[in-house]
Amino acid sequence: MTPIVQLLALATGFGLLERLPGLRSQRLPFFRRGFGTDLLHLAVTSAVNSGMVAWVALGSHALAALGVPRLSSLALPGWAAVLLALVLLDLGQTLVHRGLHRFDPLWELHKVHHSSPALDWLATFRAHALEHVLRNTLAPLPIIALGLPLDAVAVAAVIVSVFAVANHSNLSPPLGWLEPLFVTPRLHRIHHTPETSERNFGAGPFTLWDRMLGTFADASLASPGRALGVPGEETTYPQRWLQHTVEPIRRWLGRPPVSRPAARRAAAPSA
Repeated sequence: MTPIVQLLALATGFGLLERLPGLRSQRLPFFRRGFGTDLLHLAVTSAVNSGMVAWVALGSHALAALGVPRLSSLALPGWAAVLLALVLLDLGQTLVHRGLHRFDPLWELHKVHHSSPALDWLATFRAHALEHVLRNTLAPLPIIALGLPLDAVAVAAVIVSVFAVANHSNLSPPLGWLEPLFVTPRLHRIHHTPETSERNFGAGPFTLWDRMLGTFADASLASPGRALGVPGEETTYPQRWLQHTVEPIRRWLGRPPVSRPAARRAAAPSA
């Protein structure tokens, strides 16, 4: 299945599920405010993320040429290789995500992702292009170091993507019984609430890493009606794609944040 077909399948599947009153978290139109902005983010995300497996292949080949042992040379069962790749990729993504919050220049990049005033399947892809480059370069490093088979890495990447879309979606299925092991939309929504944005860094599949890092928050902190957004800038952070692209750079250069009126205009549906 090609990346374009995968995206279309995700968009169709979650777009339809989010229309069902019994499953959706809140009433939100398909073409909601900021749809055009996030569609542009989706296009950039697809272009950048398509290079991750190639990066893994290049890195693994370089280490193999240096004589570093590769797990791909072992007769690992397919399911075991996929599971190991999934665990390592999820660990890498969680650690990179935490770094995006911890270091101020990276946090300026990551604010773009947190700027979504509402979550749905498309909001998953709202992130600065440089953040995607960092994630796709750093998160797979444990996989590259061990030299897992590329087909297992590709399958794991698809699974991680499906979990990410599901956990950013406008859905609230009764999945509490899965939360001791797996991230659910309810758990990840806690991370997008400004008051608890330093909790639940994992977007899935596993809650294990947040538990180990001491950043896990259970459903008792979930507040479905609470506003989402950048902490301290919930109503003022820019909402257009071009502003998302340049705003972190402006702030790196010491420029002041955009004014409140500009941010209001940026929240218009036209993106």
